[in-house]
Amino acid sequence: STPLYSSAASDVYKRQVMRLSKLIHNIGVIIIAFCISQKTHAHLIVAQHGTLNVVEEHVFVVLSLPASSLLGVDENNDGTLSLTEFNKYRNHISKQVKKHVYLSDQQYRFSIEGLLLHPEMAHSGNNTFVDQITITGRFTPLMTNNIKFNINLFANNRSKQTYKITATNKQQQLIHQFELEPLSPHSELF
Repeated sequence: STPLYSSAASDVYKRQVMRLSKLIHNIGVIIIAFCISQKTHAHLIVAQHGTLNVVEEHVFVVLSLPASSLLGVDENNDGTLSLTEFNKYRNHISKQVKKHVYLSDQQYRFSIEGLLLHPEMAHSGNNTFVDQITITGRFTPLMTNNIKFNINLFANNRSKQTYKITATNKQQQLIHQFELEPLSPHSELF
């Protein structure tokens, strides 16, 4: 009976060591992930890029706007948008986005619904200001053909005046990439 007891005890010991090893590994992974997340600041989407995804009767949008394209939100006139200013003027920013980012057809203008704003902090310097604002939401046009996407929010800085947009309709296997600029602020989706 001693060899059997010894074998069972050995198996229990091995399982405990394996559990402890997995626990230490998992804790290590969590610590590393936490440390990396404190150093990295990932944007939801590349600056001045956007996607429009047609799904049934909706058009879902993700778009990165330069904070400098917004008017009346730089309270201290320092040329940047602080996180405090962003939070204070969130409703004002939402109104500007709803007014200046929209779909249209020959007769109607379709505003963004369910708008969410996400401030993206600058990567350069001391990261104390909002460089981009990522917007998400959806449009519900009457039909999704012969629809134009319109943006009338452009920064003064020439390097931030071009939006690169990708429109997709997986159901119809359509994809269209286009650019919007101050002199050409709209394009048909497909």
